[in-house]
Amino acid sequence: MAKLVTKFKYLNPNRDTNIGGYVKYIATREGVEKIDDTKRLSPATGKQQQFIEKILRDFPDTKEMLEYEDYQKDKTIGNASEFITRAVEDNAHEVMNTKTYSDYIATRPRAERFGTHGLFTDDGIEVKLNEVSQALNLHGGNVWTAIVSLRREDAERLGFNTGIRWRDMLRTQTQALASNLKIPMENLRWYAAFHNESHHPHIHLLAYSVIENEGYLTKQGVHNLRSSFAKDIFAQDLLCTYEKQTEHRDSLRRKSREVIREAVEKINTGIYDNPQLEQQLIKLADRLSRTGGKKVYGYLKADVKAIIDSIVEKLAGDERIAALYDLWHEQREEVLKTYTQEMPKRIPLSQNKEFKSIKNAVIQEALNLSAEKKIIEEMEETGEEKIAEDEAAQEEDTMFCPENEPVEMETSEDETDSGTIYDSDTRPFRYRKKSKKDDTWWSSAYKQARLCLYGTKEIKPDFGQALSLMQKEAERGNGFAMHDMGKMILSGLGCEADEETAQEWFQKAYTAFCAKEKTAKNADYFQYRIGKLYSFGYGVEQDYGKAAQWYEKADGNPFALYSLGVLYHRRQGVEQNEEKAFALFMKAATHSAKPNAYAQYELGKMYQDGIGTAASPGDSAKWYREAYQGFLRIEQNMADDKLYYRLGQMNLTGKGTEVSLPKAGEYFEKAAELDNPNAMFGLGKLYLNPEYDNYDVPKAVDFLLKAAKSGHSQAQYLLGKLFLTGEVVTRNTEYALRWLEESVAQENPYAQYLLGKTLLYGNEDIPPDSRRGVELLEESIRLQNSMAAYALGKVYQEGKAVLQDINKAVSLLMTAAERNNPYAGYLLGKLYYRGEVVPKDVAKALYYLEQSAGQENEFAAYLAGKIYLTEEGTQDVIKAIRHLESAWEKGNHYAGYQLGKLYLYGREVEADQEKASAYLTASAEMGNQYAGQLLHSIRNNRNWSAATGTLRLLHHISRIIQNRIADERKGKEGGIDRKLKRRIDEKKQAHGLRQG
Repeated sequence: MAKLVTKFKYLNPNRDTNIGGYVKYIATREGVEKIDDTKRLSPATGKQQQFIEKILRDFPDTKEMLEYEDYQKDKTIGNASEFITRAVEDNAHEVMNTKTYSDYIATRPRAERFGTHGLFTDDGIEVKLNEVSQALNLHGGNVWTAIVSLRREDAERLGFNTGIRWRDMLRTQTQALASNLKIPMENLRWYAAFHNESHHPHIHLLAYSVIENEGYLTKQGVHNLRSSFAKDIFAQDLLCTYEKQTEHRDSLRRKSREVIREAVEKINTGIYDNPQLEQQLIKLADRLSRTGGKKVYGYLKADVKAIIDSIVEKLAGDERIAALYDLWHEQREEVLKTYTQEMPKRIPLSQNKEFKSIKNAVIQEALNLSAEKKIIEEMEETGEEKIAEDEAAQEEDTMFCPENEPVEMETSEDETDSGTIYDSDTRPFRYRKKSKKDDTWWSSAYKQARLCLYGTKEIKPDFGQALSLMQKEAERGNGFAMHDMGKMILSGLGCEADEETAQEWFQKAYTAFCAKEKTAKNADYFQYRIGKLYSFGYGVEQDYGKAAQWYEKADGNPFALYSLGVLYHRRQGVEQNEEKAFALFMKAATHSAKPNAYAQYELGKMYQDGIGTAASPGDSAKWYREAYQGFLRIEQNMADDKLYYRLGQMNLTGKGTEVSLPKAGEYFEKAAELDNPNAMFGLGKLYLNPEYDNYDVPKAVDFLLKAAKSGHSQAQYLLGKLFLTGEVVTRNTEYALRWLEESVAQENPYAQYLLGKTLLYGNEDIPPDSRRGVELLEESIRLQNSMAAYALGKVYQEGKAVLQDINKAVSLLMTAAERNNPYAGYLLGKLYYRGEVVPKDVAKALYYLEQSAGQENEFAAYLAGKIYLTEEGTQDVIKAIRHLESAWEKGNHYAGYQLGKLYLYGREVEADQEKASAYLTASAEMGNQYAGQLLHSIRNNRNWSAATGTLRLLHHISRIIQNRIADERKGKEGGIDRKLKRRIDEKKQAHGLRQG
């Protein structure tokens, strides 16, 4: 029996009521209701059995009641009483003339009351029982009634065991009532009451129009209302989200998904061999070529329709399509069983109006054949949005924060002795001896202190000893020692970190440098050092503008040139000027006496990215090599964590040297031993790399934890990501959120992006929080994360986690595209080309697609090629081939198939069977079923176009059925035609309304 039992009747004011023997029963009924609980299990009394027989004779449809089914299974006093009570109640209008029906259902025993009675209606409308009763007595039109009943166990688990829950549900059904009763909303009146019966809780519903002759209820209307009630009441079951769902139901749903997946996989692989279908498609093409008017199924003559129906039936006969169609029927019937036992007869696919779009797809394929069109299949471009966050970009950026910039110092002739010393930023230089060594800042004591601070390749640093020696030198008046004391105390090397004390030492160093700058022969070096203090805010208020002035004052100093270039590159204290930055880096890099390795590295980046100069891979490689060799020379005489990390990065990425994961690991290990958090992070990532010989997930987590605990926001982000996804470690959502939140607190845009995306949709452990999800993505966008702009744009475009807003979506996608996000460019191109949610604009589509294709997006290149090949007004075969070849070189088998067809047909280009065969064979080997179908047709001397047309139809039908199954699982009714939706959205956009 159905889970939801409904009974619809109407009360005609002109119909005589028949009281019969029921009046006597009603008069004595109270004693029967009040039975002892233990007596309810006793066999039904003879009087009850006689009365039930009379009920069944007078009202045969009471056999459909759930109460009668219970009575049939177990004929006890309790079940008999439940059935008699319900049967009398359902037919109260037949047996009573002293009360209106509304009075009865509102005041009878066990009616749940809202105030003084149990009657309710729409929100905000006061129900005065006497007035309602009087109005119904005077009403001269029909009054429709409905009884909607549930089993007690269903009511309990679904929450429909209170009057409030039923009331709220019915208030959402007002539109359905008006629509199916054919009563305008403003004229509809309805009232209901809930009866919390022990076995079968139910509601009684009355509805009528204030216009007496208005309204009627058809069989279809009854079906629609049953369906609408059932989908609302059983929504949790039908959407598979009810927590106490039985194992059997879960198993059935999993099985249905497997059936769909298997059927689609069968369709998408192998060859579809159906010569008869191909002949019918050719026949239809010929018939349509001689048919005038609209080429739409509804406008065609009967004989043409018959051909189309035959083609659809032959396609439906394919076992794979049949399996999907059966599954659609099964799912539809599962929904129907919630409110009826009568299942509609299964009809052939060709006669099913739910799938009428299939017939027009058949017509389109036939027209393609008759017109000998260039056909680009609407293939699923799977994989174009498989996105991994660009962690490498963030990772590199950590090297270029001002505090991490080791910059070479220039020696001052009157402050140096011969030999090699290192500045406070750990860079070596050569110096000449002077006789009065004790009067110079570069004293033997200072050099010993620095040796303890930085160590060498053979000697590890000794920070405690370094601090002791450095303090003695600083107290002797050594400005360099004062500066180094400040850096050691600030970083907590050999002591507790103390910013206030560090700044006191920096202030002393600033005073000493200013005094030296006035007397030193090579004042430019001290001008550079003063500029660095302003740049970092050491001993003075941070001021990039003043830093730039001091660097400019030190004109010609290679370290000042490099530092000034950094300011122009980053727009710090000066207007951003990449060309000027490039020129300054070039001067520093090519300095005759002291070429700056860091400037050389910057040149490699600028030539690589085309910033400040034209992109030049050759020049980029050259400068990276120069920089790498320069760093190696520095490394020979020192042990510096930042330099080791830099060398590790270059070995990891292959910049300036061959990629060498082992060498990268060695350098990261050296830097990590010196407590460099960037190196710990680098090691963590390296140990997670399956290509690394020492791949070790526990070690990776250990190093990431060390970095994260030291405040490394990127390590915190990666830890959060690892434990959130659970791909290589055991999933731990709570732990993941802890680290993501810590990273977010440091404004890490990648953590904001990941946590924002996660909260938008939620998962089994995390409830959705779309408000915060949007806020986090917006924060990430503010920090220039193009992936966040792309993700949020896509969210607004799809309208799933937030209300659809196409204008916002396009704006965000444009922001991402402007920041060179290839996924955003591709999506914008698709949107403008398809013209479904924005007006079609082929020129804009090509602009974004070609931009994305230039950023190595194979799908953008493929779509651009498709447009240049097929779109009227923009056709350009040369450009089409260039884009398709570009996509093909990146492994896009769709592009290979199209190129194969071009050279096979020889319409737009000269035919070349050898080229065609090569493209098609390679494409088929990569899994392209169309290429395989075409090769099969060629080998069997069959009509190529007809063969591929039948395969397209097979795929088209499978997608339509898949979509219908998915829509109905989500509770969608019918869906809307794409073209109609497009027209509606265009009208909405024209009126400034939100689409969707």
